[in-house]
Amino acid sequence: MSATESFRKQHVELIELVKSVEDQLKPEIVAQAAGEIRQKLSRLFGKLSLHLAMEDNSLYPRCQKHADANVQGVAKRFAEEMTGVKPAVEAFAREWSETQIKAEPARFSAEAKRLFGVLADRIRRENTEFYALLDQAERNPQTAAA
Repeated sequence: MSATESFRKQHVELIELVKSVEDQLKPEIVAQAAGEIRQKLSRLFGKLSLHLAMEDNSLYPRCQKHADANVQGVAKRFAEEMTGVKPAVEAFAREWSETQIKAEPARFSAEAKRLFGVLADRIRRENTEFYALLDQAERNPQTAAA
């Protein structure tokens, strides 16, 4: 099993949860489905918190000590970029209770779409840039540093 396999599986789960909420983001649906949406968000943020903790406490620190300087640099850049994303996710989770979602469905929809776009971009970049680099370094340790 590659070092990134479990992280990639988590990404698939996160995207599936995001899509399940996105399907309900029309303002006329949001107010009626606020409870269900909030439950989905709680599952999403729970899984995302676990994923981020695994990256922050294990993957990024390990990769920042990697023999390949390119892996070190990319790991450092991705870890630093997360310092802005994680607080935004936490603030969103705190602000949007079921009551607040019902009260402001249009604003909730707009903010959720914006946040989900950031998350989707981050996941795409991790999969195609960072994880791909790690997988390459794992397969060809002697050429990865070249």
